[in-house]
Amino acid sequence: MDVLNKMEICDKQSVRKLVAARQKTYSKAWVEEQSVSIQNQILECEDFKNASAIFCYVNFGKEVVTVPIIETALSMGKRVGVPLCLGKGIMDVHEITSLDQLKPGAYGILEPDASTPLIDVKDIDFGIIPCVSCNKKGERLGHGAGYYDRYLSKGNFVKAILCFDEMMEEAIPTDEHDVLMDYVVSQSGMVKIQ
Repeated sequence: MDVLNKMEICDKQSVRKLVAARQKTYSKAWVEEQSVSIQNQILECEDFKNASAIFCYVNFGKEVVTVPIIETALSMGKRVGVPLCLGKGIMDVHEITSLDQLKPGAYGILEPDASTPLIDVKDIDFGIIPCVSCNKKGERLGHGAGYYDRYLSKGNFVKAILCFDEMMEEAIPTDEHDVLMDYVVSQSGMVKIQ
């Protein structure tokens, strides 16, 4: 039993610390291996298959690996948008046609160049969202900068959050502005929330 799990978790920072401590024990090989079943579930999801335009984060560090999802979406002829950080807590989604268009940007995360076309949030059908942690109710905990919650609040597309089972917590502290997900996808399966 994880000793940290016995702590009373009542705020976002406590959960972030708990998950960060756990995450340090995961190897790059483990992350890549565990990501495969999550990738496959997204690719089999009807909402993903039917989407004309998708929004997908580019994995960084020990997040669920998304590059194969992006490559498959491009090969299926979908419009693919990835985040571009513009300033503190603000991002846009820009369309790419190749992974070669991505370069290290804010925080070292791969981003498109600002010259790539902007995808209007209203044109996105399906979004693939990262997290620090989440639960099976679709409540998401991010890094705390607010990039995703600000962006997601402007759209009405289907949102799937990717998270390793080992990073999930039952109790996720939430605020009014936190956006609920439509799907939670982990190695143990895909849960449809709404």
